[in-house]
Amino acid sequence: MKGFKIQHSALLFLLLALAWSWPLVTRLSWRIPHDPGDPLLNTWILWWSTQALPFTERWWSAPVFYPMTGSFALSEHLVGVALFTAPLHLVGVHPIAAYNVALILSSWLSGVFAYLLGRKLTGSAAAGILLGVAFGFAPYRASQLSHLQVLTAQWMPLALFAMHTYLDDRRRRWLALFAGAWLIQALSNGYYLLFFPVLIALWLGWFIEWRRDPRPGVALSVTFAASSLLLVPTLLKYREVHAALGLERTLEEMQMFSARMASFVQTAYLLKYWTSRDAMTQEGFLFPGVTVPLLLVAGALVLLVKRNLREAMAKRSPALFYPAAAVMFWWLCFGPASSNTISGVLSHPYSLLTWVPGFSGLRVPARFAMMATLCAATAAAIAAARLAPRSLRARVALGALLVVMLVRDSWILPMPLAAPPARVLLPNVANSVVLELPADESAVNIAAMYRAMTHGRPLVNGYSGHTPQHYSLLTTSLMRGDPSALSYFAAGRPLVVVVHRRLDPKGEWRAMVERAGGVLHEESGTGPVFLVPPRPQERKPAIGPQLPAAAVKSAAGVATLDLGSEQVIRALTVNLRWRHAEIGTDSLVETSRDGAIWTKAWEGWTGGLALSAALEDQRLVAMTIPLPDVRARFVRISTVPLWVSRELAVHGPR
Repeated sequence: MKGFKIQHSALLFLLLALAWSWPLVTRLSWRIPHDPGDPLLNTWILWWSTQALPFTERWWSAPVFYPMTGSFALSEHLVGVALFTAPLHLVGVHPIAAYNVALILSSWLSGVFAYLLGRKLTGSAAAGILLGVAFGFAPYRASQLSHLQVLTAQWMPLALFAMHTYLDDRRRRWLALFAGAWLIQALSNGYYLLFFPVLIALWLGWFIEWRRDPRPGVALSVTFAASSLLLVPTLLKYREVHAALGLERTLEEMQMFSARMASFVQTAYLLKYWTSRDAMTQEGFLFPGVTVPLLLVAGALVLLVKRNLREAMAKRSPALFYPAAAVMFWWLCFGPASSNTISGVLSHPYSLLTWVPGFSGLRVPARFAMMATLCAATAAAIAAARLAPRSLRARVALGALLVVMLVRDSWILPMPLAAPPARVLLPNVANSVVLELPADESAVNIAAMYRAMTHGRPLVNGYSGHTPQHYSLLTTSLMRGDPSALSYFAAGRPLVVVVHRRLDPKGEWRAMVERAGGVLHEESGTGPVFLVPPRPQERKPAIGPQLPAAAVKSAAGVATLDLGSEQVIRALTVNLRWRHAEIGTDSLVETSRDGAIWTKAWEGWTGGLALSAALEDQRLVAMTIPLPDVRARFVRISTVPLWVSRELAVHGPR
């Protein structure tokens, strides 16, 4: 295949990408691939990067989860993908079409760049094609169709190609290509931002002869470190927002989304020529096909039978590095151990990575499978090149057979396509905020974000990899029938509420909006659209420092404090933290001068107050209940659980 050039590979893999994703290319602008879930979220994310300058404060505070600041840091920002979709948005291409182009681009460029890597390592265009097919259309991708960021792995083989080429000729342009590929990959996927450096470190440790000639290793390391400095401000912003919200992944979450032995025989339901096998989560489909493992075994046997293992180690051969790296990355897919004992760490080396900053915030260790897929495909291509017979006819026949086998392993059924949410005409009211109900339904939140691209108004709803505390409070309050949460958002500006009729068969959501003062605007195809008129913003009284008080033994459901003497009481605060659902839907505050005769000082819903507190401090959630400057020695609140007496404070005037 001496006449086969890069432009030929680009055409070949483009045709394969279009065929693999068929019939997506025929419905680019009006269908979303796989499901109307994460693909619509990512469509919105890519759109938002064209509405505000990336990495500015306005960009970070996207108009979702209103009025939270820093909301964009709850999900991956996909700026590396937006580099290619933003020009499409700016010339008027529909956001769905831009997303679909990015999806097709991921498999297309993965094939092309893997081809470059395979040809570089073997000198064979045929081996390059095998690597391009094995990586660009791997069976693992069939289970990740709803995760564009996971599919966007094309920059890793390009970075490896640049590293290998620089090692051979030491030209600086390959350092520039390595830096660019690394940065775009890191800006496309937060998992690969942390996972790919593991491969880079292993590569530097294996291929660089640090004692004899460390210069190329130093140049590559400095290039990597210098280019990575550009990522620091983004990482610090994520850390700032996540720390303020108290966001972290639990060990149980990581283990749920880790591999099991069965994961490697569990085939995604979209694979055309394999019977699907159920997995515990969508991340459990790690089936690598049959062809790549066969080539790995064949390559290992060649090394052993020909007794080339010692020579391969001495020469730091890619034929040894890539299969070993593939095994290691598959091993890391098993995630962390339940305990950090020596045996646990040895059996689950991912546990060591959880001590590295950033890894403790990742939920899905099984996504190391993409790294394993790349290394295994590379090793398979090298093995195929080594196994190729001398006869041209035999080589062509073997190459064709392997390509057919790879395609059979990874080919999918016609890509399922879903219709995007229908448009809803909202009342043309200036300065309004939009909320769609029920707010605890992911499908509702995703649809609301999709529609926000059209109406452009701040959105109370939101959907992301993390749920902020204030939004959990909102959904809890609304599910309990507390209309004060709606009133909170109508303070000072109109609130437009869309109730999804299909999810409100008994009319309970509709009735609650009406109780909050909602006026029916129209009955849309989605459901009734209400306008809650703005109400005056309540002036918060200035409260003084906490007054000394002691808890008094009380009946169940009541928390009582004794101030020791009569004081002027202006407010109570309760540090709810994450436990708002444990207090009563509405509460009663009473005061007394002698502990015998009690007078009502306040009674009402708690949802709006808790929501306001969460937006000020998402971790402490210090709910403030204002009182009318009443003189008393005793104060009590009901209905509350026992722990409230420990989190309750009394404040006087400032």
